[in-house]
Amino acid sequence: MSDTIFFNLGLALALGLLIGVERGWQARAVPEGGRVAGVRTFGLIGLLAGLLELLAHGTWEIFFGFLAFVILMAVAHVTEARATQSYGVTTIVAALITFVLGALAARGLHAVAATGAVVTTILLSAKPILHKWVEQIEAAELTAALKLLLVSVVILPVLPDQGFGPWQALNPYQLWWLVVLMAAISFAAYCAMKIAGAERGILLTGFLGGLVSSTAVTVQLARLARRAEVPNIFAAGVLVAGATMFVRMLLVIAIVSPMLLPSFKRSHRFTR
Repeated sequence: MSDTIFFNLGLALALGLLIGVERGWQARAVPEGGRVAGVRTFGLIGLLAGLLELLAHGTWEIFFGFLAFVILMAVAHVTEARATQSYGVTTIVAALITFVLGALAARGLHAVAATGAVVTTILLSAKPILHKWVEQIEAAELTAALKLLLVSVVILPVLPDQGFGPWQALNPYQLWWLVVLMAAISFAAYCAMKIAGAERGILLTGFLGGLVSSTAVTVQLARLARRAEVPNIFAAGVLVAGATMFVRMLLVIAIVSPMLLPSFKRSHRFTR
C-alpha cells in the first residue's frame, strides 16, 4: 500500500517537473524570482495536488483546494502583470492543469495523468509553430475548415441512419458520411499541397492536386504550359493528376466498403 502511495506521489511530482522544465526553458531569460512559476514551483504544484488528494475524503475537499489554488495563482498573476505589463495567462493555465494532473496521478489514473502532461508540454513548446501556422492561414481556408467541421460534427450526427425510398436504398447518414469523407480527403490534400509548395515539383503538385480536383489541376497546368519553354513536364503533371483519381477511389472504397476492393481491382476499368 505504501509503495503505491509513494509511486503516485512520485508520478505527480514528475509530471509537474516535466511541465515546469518547459515553462522554465521558455522563461530562461527572466531573472530568478521574476516568474510566477518555474521548474521547482511546477513540481511542487503537482506534489501539492497529490498530497491533497491523499488527505481528502471526498470530491468537495479537492474542489475547495483547487479553488484556493486558483485564487492564489490569480493574485500572483495580477501582481506580476502590474509589474511587467505582460498579461499572458499561459503559465497560469499550465499551473492549473498541473494541479489537476497531480490529483489524477495520486488517484491512480496514471495513464490519463501522464498523457495529459505530455500533451500539455507539447502544446506549450509548439508555440512558435502554432503561431506561424495561424499567421499563414487565409480567410478562405479558415472558412473551408469551419464548413468541414459543420458538415461532419454538427450535421452528420443528427441525420437518420436508416433507409428510405424503394428497397430502403437512400440512407441520409451514409450518403452524408460519403460527402464528409470526400471533403476531408480534398481538404487534407490541399493542406499537404500548401505545406509542400508548388516549388517542390510539378509531379508532386499533380499528385496532391489530383486528390483535390484533377479537373482544376489540368486546367491550371494547361495555362502554365502555354508560357513554359518545356511544356512536357506540365503534361506529365496532368497525367499524374488524372491517375491520382484511382488512388482516391481506392482510399474511399477501403474506408466505406473494404469488401468491394477485390472487385474493384479486378474491374476492367482498373486493369486496362
